[in-house]
Amino acid sequence: MRKNLPTFYYLDHFNEFIGYIEAHCAALLRPDDRAFVNRFLVQDRDTQCVLVRALNRKSPFIKIDSLEYAEINDEQTAIANCMNNKWFISVTEEHFTACLAQLTKVDLLNLLAKNSTLKFTKSASKGALLTLVQNGVAYREFMGSELAKKIVYRAIDDVLEYLLFLFFGHLHGRLNQFSMRDLGIMRTRKNVTAGARFKHCSAAKSAYFWAKLKYRDKYLANIPIFVHNEFIPTFIPPADLPEADGALALDSKDEFCWSIGKQLLAKVEPEWLVPYGFSVEQKEAFAWSYLAASRHPKAQEKLLRLRYAAGAKEEVEAELLAIISAPENEQILVFAEDFLARKYHKKKTSTLTDWLRTAKRSYVFEEVHKNRVERAVVEFYTGQGLVSYKTENELFKSLFGLVFWDILFAKNAPAGNEFDTRPHYIIHNNLYQECTAQVDGLLKKLGTYKALAKHVVQQATLHYGKPNGIFRWHKNIIKRLGCLLQYSDIKAVQGILFAMAENYALYHDGFPDIMVVEDNALRFEEIKATGDVLRKNQLITMAKLKECGFTVDITQVQWGLNPQQPYVVVDIETTGGRAEQHRITEIGIVKVINGQEVDRWQTLLNPQRMIPKNITQLTGIDNALVADAPVFAEIADELAHFTQGCVFVAHNVNFDFSFIKAEFQRLDRHYSRPKLCTVREMRKAFPGLASYSLANLTRHFSIDMTRHHRAMSDAVAAAALLHLVNEKRAEYSVALDSGTVLSELD
Repeated sequence: MRKNLPTFYYLDHFNEFIGYIEAHCAALLRPDDRAFVNRFLVQDRDTQCVLVRALNRKSPFIKIDSLEYAEINDEQTAIANCMNNKWFISVTEEHFTACLAQLTKVDLLNLLAKNSTLKFTKSASKGALLTLVQNGVAYREFMGSELAKKIVYRAIDDVLEYLLFLFFGHLHGRLNQFSMRDLGIMRTRKNVTAGARFKHCSAAKSAYFWAKLKYRDKYLANIPIFVHNEFIPTFIPPADLPEADGALALDSKDEFCWSIGKQLLAKVEPEWLVPYGFSVEQKEAFAWSYLAASRHPKAQEKLLRLRYAAGAKEEVEAELLAIISAPENEQILVFAEDFLARKYHKKKTSTLTDWLRTAKRSYVFEEVHKNRVERAVVEFYTGQGLVSYKTENELFKSLFGLVFWDILFAKNAPAGNEFDTRPHYIIHNNLYQECTAQVDGLLKKLGTYKALAKHVVQQATLHYGKPNGIFRWHKNIIKRLGCLLQYSDIKAVQGILFAMAENYALYHDGFPDIMVVEDNALRFEEIKATGDVLRKNQLITMAKLKECGFTVDITQVQWGLNPQQPYVVVDIETTGGRAEQHRITEIGIVKVINGQEVDRWQTLLNPQRMIPKNITQLTGIDNALVADAPVFAEIADELAHFTQGCVFVAHNVNFDFSFIKAEFQRLDRHYSRPKLCTVREMRKAFPGLASYSLANLTRHFSIDMTRHHRAMSDAVAAAALLHLVNEKRAEYSVALDSGTVLSELD
């Protein structure tokens, strides 16, 4: 049932927002922020309503007549009060160009109509009219127009943005999130003890400053690190930027300086750099200075590589040795050890390459699995009778979240407010540092398989579905975690849990793709298809898993023609052409392995609706024929079983697949298979034919088709097309048996 918000919901939400600021952030406010809060609280309700309505707008340019609302008694007086408080102002010359970009086409035409020197046509595009206005209408002319009198500029966006930053802890928070919460669209944490995010004003202002730099660089492709002197930009070296105060500001500064250094070194100059006219030498010098100002591991790595290439080999070697003896983090340590070995000890391959070369298994799969290679390997193992799950990062993140739930989400745990779905200790990466005794005590208490498994089940049962910002809930979470705990050494599990508690930022990703149990032994496999690379975060996490005692392997996948790959060639007849509106009346399936038909499956279906006459004329299937046929729910299990582990083939495959998938969805069931389209594949294998319809292709290749537009007949014909396609593919593919191990490396 749809929820309805009360008339003054937006004002209630803003007062809730200001209440938090007053209660927890009063010491963090700047003078302008304090003045705004004080003045807002003493305004009459109409003025407050008009302002809050305006603050919820995306654009700062607001038409006065758009602020008329039924619940506001006197919006004109309220707007005048906002103007008197300098919350609204007239459009300034500084904001003139931005204001023009917000105008409607009608507004632009009205402006042009008042200018006798500009020629235009009403049919011109809005973009063309805007360009004409920008080039031909001066600021003074605009301010003399009736339109300018109807527009105000919202002049307190910096105050609002800072207050939102204090509330949400980042620059992405919006006032409408309160409404989304009340409507049930956004879930928030309950029973949270709210508090300030910063201990003092200087830390809050510093975090805000650096967050704005990082945010604007990332999303606007424009860095505000220059000053304007008669509109001539002057680049500021990092040493002249404000110091970062606090962990959040330092992290933002590190990311910002790394990003700027990287862009300065880019082969293709970013647009924001063009006005400076820097020489290559100047850009390189600035890049080095920005990289040196960042603690980001990638920035440190890049700078060391640049210095080595520039000839400072002895100094770089000394720094590498210093890093290895006292590393700041695992990322820079991995680089230092690898770079030292390759550049100074003549090692020929990188650590990443070495890991890839340890692959113990290499399989060949059909190219239809390219976008689901991990699932293809899982299905292959399952077909071999092994227990296998696609796990990636979610397995250990869910284990971590459930094990430490009571610490992470304790009522007295630090938190900003209910909108913080991610726990404070995760945001600041300091769980073990702040809760050492609790973490150690809990891990000691859960020192046996029985104790740990019981704890995980209890936590999942108690908290299932609650937003947590760490992992996603799913119905098989206990099954997968149970498998992990049952077949793992408890010391290995506790080792990785401790590592995540100590440095969650480092060990929250990079986990292997799948988990496999074979002969009562558990292993993890990272699946790498042709062209895939092993990333450093994966190397670091997998090395930690090995260090803890887990078995971690690399498994390689090659693409080729696999004769033992089973195909199900499907054709369906329906009551119409839309899967979401129409239903299936008949299914015909031919199963093919190694070019030979091995099985068939077919059925009529009762669509539980009338079959249109034109469909009956096309297929011969009428209401009487399907009256006693089963409904889809009665054959769903049999169909799923028959197609399990197969490539789903059809002529225009998305049509047939979409209908079957929709039928399963009506039963609240998921249906997924790799797909192959004989239309697409025939175009590739036999280009230049006049038509690729099933009827024309069967005629062209002399394929028998007993009854067109009946499911089994069309499925048999499509199977013949598949045979032609695979014959062509065999000419350029290396065919290998399913599960063939291409290499067994020690």
